[in-house]
Amino acid sequence: MKSKTYVVFLVLAITISFNLNVFAASESHRNAADQLLYTMDLDTLLAGTIESMLQLELSQNSALQPYKNTMRQFFNKYMSGESLREAFINIYVETFTEKEINELNAFYSTPTGQKSLKESPAMMTKGGRIGQQRIQENISELKMMIQEEAKRIQKLQQTSE
Repeated sequence: MKSKTYVVFLVLAITISFNLNVFAASESHRNAADQLLYTMDLDTLLAGTIESMLQLELSQNSALQPYKNTMRQFFNKYMSGESLREAFINIYVETFTEKEINELNAFYSTPTGQKSLKESPAMMTKGGRIGQQRIQENISELKMMIQEEAKRIQKLQQTSE
């Protein structure tokens, strides 16, 4: 009986020890992700992204121009670094190992890494404009494809009736 109790306590102790190590690694992992967000200057990065998104939206829909400040206020409330910090930590922890996060942190600490962060919002805006232009140039093809698919679906529905 004593040996069974000893085994149960041993298994319990190993399990608790393992769980504490996982928790400590997880906390370390989260701290690394948090440090990365500071290195990346998440607040400034998201502020630039918000401004780029806003400018792109206003250029597409000039009727929204009178609401520019209201939209900026809304985006700053829900899309700021402060409001999204915990969510971003979770994303980085889920996506990257602690070692990979430390490597990213090392990269973003370099002048090239900082430049890539600084230029990222403008590059995303340019990429968005290119994508938008490409769609506009080929919108007739999309319309034709949708019409063909609608015909195909209609035929399938008629066949199944």
